[in-house]
Amino acid sequence: MKKCAMISLMFLSILSIAGCGKDTNTVTVVEGASKTTLLNPLVLQQFANPLPIIPVAAPDTTTVPGSDYYTVVVEQTSNFDFGLRKSDGSEFINPATGAPIRTTVWGYTTNGIKAGYLGATIEATSTLAGESGKPVVVKYTNNLKDANGQLLAKHLLTVDHTLGGAGSTVPEVRIVTHLHGGHVEPQSDGHPDAWITNDPSALTGLPADATSGRPARPNGNTVTYNYDNSQIANQLWYHDHAMGITRLNVYAGLAGNYLLRDSVENALNLPKGAYEIPLVIQDKSFNEDGSLHYDSNALLKPDGTQQTINGKPVYTSNPEFFGNVITVNGKAWPKLDVEPRKYRFRMLNGSDSRFYNMWLERSDGLPIPSGAITQIGNDGGLLPTAVNNIGDGANNGLLLGLAERADVVIDFSKFPAGTSITVRNDAHTPYPNGSDVNPSTTGRVMQFKITKTLAGTDTSAVPANPRVLQSYPAPDNTRYVDLQETEENNALVFDPYSGAIARRLMILLNGLPFDAPITENITLNNTEDWIIINNTVDMHPMHVHLVHFEVVEKGSIAPGAYTPANGLGGMPTVTAGGLRPSTLPNGTAAPFDSPYRVQPHELGHKDTVRVPPADEIIGSQGYVRIRATYDRIGTYMWHCHILAHEDHEMMRPFRVQ
Repeated sequence: MKKCAMISLMFLSILSIAGCGKDTNTVTVVEGASKTTLLNPLVLQQFANPLPIIPVAAPDTTTVPGSDYYTVVVEQTSNFDFGLRKSDGSEFINPATGAPIRTTVWGYTTNGIKAGYLGATIEATSTLAGESGKPVVVKYTNNLKDANGQLLAKHLLTVDHTLGGAGSTVPEVRIVTHLHGGHVEPQSDGHPDAWITNDPSALTGLPADATSGRPARPNGNTVTYNYDNSQIANQLWYHDHAMGITRLNVYAGLAGNYLLRDSVENALNLPKGAYEIPLVIQDKSFNEDGSLHYDSNALLKPDGTQQTINGKPVYTSNPEFFGNVITVNGKAWPKLDVEPRKYRFRMLNGSDSRFYNMWLERSDGLPIPSGAITQIGNDGGLLPTAVNNIGDGANNGLLLGLAERADVVIDFSKFPAGTSITVRNDAHTPYPNGSDVNPSTTGRVMQFKITKTLAGTDTSAVPANPRVLQSYPAPDNTRYVDLQETEENNALVFDPYSGAIARRLMILLNGLPFDAPITENITLNNTEDWIIINNTVDMHPMHVHLVHFEVVEKGSIAPGAYTPANGLGGMPTVTAGGLRPSTLPNGTAAPFDSPYRVQPHELGHKDTVRVPPADEIIGSQGYVRIRATYDRIGTYMWHCHILAHEDHEMMRPFRVQ
């Protein structure tokens, strides 16, 4: 994110900081109307919490004949244990209660399985021709209540009512669930304005709106979605998508895995059962009482006075959030004891803004053996060619942007018994040109320990060519879209980490707010190339609903060849020859591992793509060309999956007609 110059104002003294540095120090910040002290991550124990194994929910096969039926209930849990222990293993005590610290979170209860935080995994099977799967029907219920059984009226975290869709007249406690990567009808896609409240008697419903494409918003606190599973095997995930508070709802715990199987995957003899393990990777920060911390700072007027709505002060989040504790499956820096055999890990970056560039590091300092780690799939499913040895060292990391998934097999039989293997991370924050991570905290993810005895012969295999993928036909149309970053003149934010007061950033697609008239109108069954131009200095993981796409090329744009979208509906343009595939902003050829070149693990189909950044000094933009066929009528979303960006309206609808 571009660093704005500090604005020197006399009222700076009304706010204070006790330290700075996102990953290292204890910081006192303004959150809501009070000061809160962060729990220092440097004093936390690591690699002692057993990795939680996310349960799989059993389907109800009778309620909806011919379909697997699930009830997914959103609930609050007041005593969730993230495993926050002192370095000696002892408990932190909440001075207000005298009890060990625990955290209030939100989570999904899926067919009766209450995980507290996150949700149980839904498993389904493809219904494409030749497959034996069934559709899935899910009834979502918003049952967010306090410990006394009373309906929650306030969000768990601070809501910024100045963000689009989150106005003061809209209920704070609202949800709408999106099946990320799902090939679904628009009424089941989780439109961000088709939310439900937690009040069964609520009359907040609205009929469908043909102009915006929003499907009908139901009254009450339930909605039922249909997922027909008409796609190949994949690791999907379901998460909240409510307008203006997606970042808060997901951070509070509203995410879960949805694993789709098919006959091609089943025939590969991959590790399965106890040896196939989803890993949901997220960064968090905690207050000293164990509560979740999400930065929320005073929103100021140009004269330095507090902005208010209905007489109440407004607090806003930064356009990016980086926690200082890494959690996996809801535990801080966990460990997994493994057998000397192959394991399949279904990895998901479920964080708000943090990229992860991960690799394995042995406790004995020796190199990772060749063939010990192989990526066989990404967020579009199995790859056409497996990527060998990715993540075997700091110079060959596995990069995961927000919402991206990686299907990875690690063969622990290639290591001596007793070896500890740490998953490391060195992705800058923001990525790729931001600050270094702290190697003692956010530079670590989890640890594997080869301590178990082999339970039986490992007959599983790692395929060299996991799946033959059908390429899309030549495009019927090519459209240019862009990512822009500007500033609001009338909104100032105090950043306690830097001590700066800066104009709030506007991060938009085509220079347009979310509710501007739709500019991406697509003819049904057309194949389109989208050239997504990044005019910011950060990498953005762009997600397109409905489709999986091919990443055709990446590169940079020649200085002076790009004219941005005008914010009035006029699209960006690039002069002939301005696109330079596989080229760095300085005009030289991009090396094989460059973000300006399509990587081997991006050669399969995808639903989220990392768009390389601009170079402001040279005046060159990064771009990516993606190709997909749009085969369902309706209105869907495309957006940045940095969740704070999405809530700052880096999201737009597109229409298939």
